[in-house]
Amino acid sequence: MNILLSSAELDHFAKVGGLADISSALAIEWEKLGHNPIVVLPKYQCIDHLEEIEFTDTGLLFTICSLPIRIFKSVIPHTRIPVFLVECDSLYNRPGIYGNPDGYEDNDLRFFVLCKAAFEIMIALNIKIDIVSAHDYHTALLLPLLKLEYGMNPLFQHTKGVLTIHNAQYQGFYEINRVSTFTQWDLYSKDIQSPFLFDNKFNALYTGINFADAIIAVSPGYANEILTHEFGEGLHDVFQQHKHKLHGILNGVNYDSWNPENDKYISEHFSLQDRNGKQKGKLKLLTSKIGMIEPEALPLFGIVSRFTSQKGFDIFHGCIEQLLEEKKLHLIVLGSGDVQYEVYFTHLEETFPNHCSFTSGYDEVLAHEILAYSDFFLMPSVFEPCGLTQLYALKYGTIPIVRKVGGLKDTIENVQMMNGTGNGITFSAFNSDSLLTSIQIALEYYEHSDIMNTIIRNAMKSNFPIGNTANDYISLFKELLTH
Repeated sequence: MNILLSSAELDHFAKVGGLADISSALAIEWEKLGHNPIVVLPKYQCIDHLEEIEFTDTGLLFTICSLPIRIFKSVIPHTRIPVFLVECDSLYNRPGIYGNPDGYEDNDLRFFVLCKAAFEIMIALNIKIDIVSAHDYHTALLLPLLKLEYGMNPLFQHTKGVLTIHNAQYQGFYEINRVSTFTQWDLYSKDIQSPFLFDNKFNALYTGINFADAIIAVSPGYANEILTHEFGEGLHDVFQQHKHKLHGILNGVNYDSWNPENDKYISEHFSLQDRNGKQKGKLKLLTSKIGMIEPEALPLFGIVSRFTSQKGFDIFHGCIEQLLEEKKLHLIVLGSGDVQYEVYFTHLEETFPNHCSFTSGYDEVLAHEILAYSDFFLMPSVFEPCGLTQLYALKYGTIPIVRKVGGLKDTIENVQMMNGTGNGITFSAFNSDSLLTSIQIALEYYEHSDIMNTIIRNAMKSNFPIGNTANDYISLFKELLTH
């Protein structure tokens, strides 16, 4: 089948977080399964400077919302999967993807033009589409476009639209008059509740939910959680209303990229049978980031994350300082986002320079090194739709310490030493005491090599391949097309 996938991020091209990894990995796996994924992405400013990405001018020119649009074509590296890049300098020729910290004011138009361009490209190339795969609020407007504007075109008469929700917290609240002007949609309904407006605001995610033939949450746990007041981000009643088309499909990992035996970003490789490289890599990492010529025999805790309140850093206060003060561990942190957390980790590094390192931003090499060479990985999320970094950590024998929510609950099983099961350390209550207790348990395990070896083996044997995820998507797609 022909699958049109559009996302705000795509690995190798434009990446902020896990959305890029999953968008790319799904397309790659669908191709392996014999299908034809087609990806449409904005031609962001950063793409022009990527050495590994080559693209050519297709000669396709459009005018969308009175804006000139030019289409370029590339491929996902090492595949034949086409990636169509939508060039519109007034919208995309600027730093970043979303506009930090609060988003560009014209993101409504930026992402609407992307969605509309995706259909126009298919029409220009005469490509019949079976499935439209939209991801988060950025491309959720593909779905009303399919139902309201393009569904009568022979290329899309039998097309089904699927919305994958990676994080319901981000919904795309747009100004009604602006959206009404450039979409030309009648946003108000006299006889029924508007499928566009939620709490008297245009809500892109809400709109996508209403027009989707199916909704995918990125883990079974999260699919259940968003039905509740606590995790539904205000849309729990909406999800309840559309529960019949809600599916939980667990995200997976592209183990071609995340594998300790051949990871191109790390210098010391290792395996389940021979983990010497992990210890060598840990020493190199401590030397390079903390500057220790002869590092103390302490466990290394790692963090690779976006800095948002979702990630649980508020409960670090009064916990991490104590452990660093007592010289119980080393901590290496990579991330960026909310300034308050950048200030916090900068303070930790300045206060405990021999035990803590913080790098602001995103560095692909350092991310792989932290996940590969740390002993433990901290992920105390307030909520977590799926999470990928804990899955990466498992494959490298880096033990996740997580809160039991969403996809973390689905993938991390608390260690039970009586029967030798479990691949991580979990806790429930969102407070500093619970986190401290979990870290203290980790420190106790670290003192016993036999216990650590058992947990590491369990972790490295854990398997969450993206192939399983892709198969589940395809099964759902086929079911939709059959009915």
